[in-house]
Amino acid sequence: MSERTKCLVTMAIGADYQRMWEAVFARTFRLYAEKHGYDVIVVTDYVDQSPAGRARGPHWQKLVLHRRLDVARYRDVAWIDADIMINHHRAPCIVTANNSDKIGVVTHNTFYNAPERWENRWNRVYRNASDLFRAERGPTAPERYRQAGLPDDADDMVNTGVMVLKPALHADFLEWVYANCTENKLSASEQMPLSYHMFKRGLVNPLDPRFNRPWTEELGESYPFLLHEQNHANQALVAYFVNAAWHNCYFLHFLADGYSRTDAGLVFTDMADATTMYLGPKG
Repeated sequence: MSERTKCLVTMAIGADYQRMWEAVFARTFRLYAEKHGYDVIVVTDYVDQSPAGRARGPHWQKLVLHRRLDVARYRDVAWIDADIMINHHRAPCIVTANNSDKIGVVTHNTFYNAPERWENRWNRVYRNASDLFRAERGPTAPERYRQAGLPDDADDMVNTGVMVLKPALHADFLEWVYANCTENKLSASEQMPLSYHMFKRGLVNPLDPRFNRPWTEELGESYPFLLHEQNHANQALVAYFVNAAWHNCYFLHFLADGYSRTDAGLVFTDMADATTMYLGPKG
């Protein structure tokens, strides 16, 4: 049995997601884990096997990871969604970065630290995106909570795709959210209820935004021209900018849609890989 005190945990339920993780993301998890002394655990089935557990989407299972003995024995657990590409070259140890008994997460307001920055990101998307992605402005945190059926008295929110947890300290809180919260079409599965209650209980420790940078956000803010269909169809062009985004952050989050997963496959995780960008595909 490993004597390490920290682990990376991700979840890939179903053959398609397992293949995706192994083919695109797993290598960066393992290289990062080796560099910083983590074990890696991949959850491939529901932790809560009850009918009630299976009635909800699998994202809720991150709230009951501590029920697994192979997870509960660790002092620190870094939950990382399976559609995140870790920059193993640059990313520091996320447990050390947390350095807290609170839950380490990237908050919306830490990155969008001025209203003008958030407004600018949405204006760029509105001008460049297809009708499917258009919106005149981005919702505020209180609006997002209200849409999710929650009170609107918290002014920040988090993407729960990356969380640094201590099972011994946080299991009771996570179990409470799991037992008492529900989802709707705008709750992003468990994300909005979990985010709201973390803030209300004072459990949030904001991390460097580079630890959870959604690729779709990066597209909107830095590379909105890639939202034009003719540009996004140019894989060489996308490869340049998705690699730039990856090198400029620690964890690049591609989200679980086919559009982003296709882009994830264009990341070159070492210099040997990068030669394909200049020499063209191998014979």
